[in-house]
Amino acid sequence: PITRDITGEEFYSTIYAIRESKLQKGLIWVGANDGPVHVTRDGGQTWQDVTPKKLPPGGRVDCVEPSPHDPAKAYIAVLRYQLGDWRPWVFRTDDYGKHWTLLTDGTNGIPADHPVRVVREDPERPGLLFAGTEYGMFVSFDDGKSWQPFQQNLPVTPVTDIKIHRGDLVLSTMGRGFWILDDISALRQTFDASAPFLFRPQKSWRYRYGRSRGTEAVRAPDYPPPSVVIDYYLPANAEHPLRLEILNARGEVVRVLEGEGARTEAAGAREMQAEVAPLVTVARGLDGSKGLHRFRWDMRHTGPWHENPRRRGQGGPMVAPGTYTVRLVVDGQTLEQSFELAADPRVLAAGITQEDMEAQEALCLQVVALLSEARQLAARLRQEQKTLEAKTDRTEADEARLETIRHKLDLLVTPEGRYPRPRLIDQIGYLYGIISRADQRPG
Repeated sequence: PITRDITGEEFYSTIYAIRESKLQKGLIWVGANDGPVHVTRDGGQTWQDVTPKKLPPGGRVDCVEPSPHDPAKAYIAVLRYQLGDWRPWVFRTDDYGKHWTLLTDGTNGIPADHPVRVVREDPERPGLLFAGTEYGMFVSFDDGKSWQPFQQNLPVTPVTDIKIHRGDLVLSTMGRGFWILDDISALRQTFDASAPFLFRPQKSWRYRYGRSRGTEAVRAPDYPPPSVVIDYYLPANAEHPLRLEILNARGEVVRVLEGEGARTEAAGAREMQAEVAPLVTVARGLDGSKGLHRFRWDMRHTGPWHENPRRRGQGGPMVAPGTYTVRLVVDGQTLEQSFELAADPRVLAAGITQEDMEAQEALCLQVVALLSEARQLAARLRQEQKTLEAKTDRTEADEARLETIRHKLDLLVTPEGRYPRPRLIDQIGYLYGIISRADQRPG
């Protein structure tokens, strides 16, 4: 029904968006809920109306974005769908609002019926823009000349605001939802799309995180695991499984991972005869298909040897903080990038030093080598036992050897049953768990 509350309610122009430049003192941009855009360059003593001439009257300026690279540059996003105009209105000025360029004409990436609520420029790469529309996300790598969808796994919902924080892209969406895209460093680097490329990982933090259990785990956000994000691009499917190596500052290899299919049965047989834990482990996420890929290194050394190939090399000790190099081998071509792995400030505040963590790392590696040696010895003894027991013409020497093997296995392997006394392998495993589960000074 038509009532006085609807037809007779007074209304006024209200400042809806305001941002201060981080580059120039006193430079402030404001946008109103009925369309005007103003700027002051003297801290608000005087204002200039710099509303774009191409902007129809009456829209709501949802966002003003001063460029973090050039004080004369700014962006605005104007919402007009309440007036029946569903076109996207995003403008850029390069001269403090004297002239404006429309960045969304409906033909350069953002559809003509996608109203834009917010636009932000990356603080590190000039011209890298993110736009939140009524139907999701878009990105521009050329300062708004062209756009492309950047929806990924986002729901189709209005994006109400965008913030780039510590290298992550953070969104708020209608319905009180928050979404985070971890590590956008790959978007900040340019590369030749005709050749494989390894992106430079951003500074990462070495920390330990255990997921909650029970009802708290259901309500907890889906936090990424402690890891270093490694992004790479392949122009075509790799002919051979990829190989990823992590090296410390001394050039020592601390982890080698290969894509699935890298190891043959012969290689597995050779590892059974090795005296130390195998250096290479299979990584399911190391994808060799065409396109852009993301792999997470768990900041750990190769773990102890295990009879089960799927568990072999898993659960190694954490590396100490420091400078590391990631090396990607693609069909014989080697790519390298360095990155910093910083200590958890909470650990440093607790009095644990860099030297403590390095000593703990060295001790854990010694225990891992001992655990691997014990497991491999047990595996060889089992294999020999199986061979002797399969013989139909065993000699007295064979029987004596079998008895020796059974005795050694009893010392190495904990027997099944209720509350058996742990044998050597389980004792070493228990020791490894105790010294590796928290950052601490050995001793």
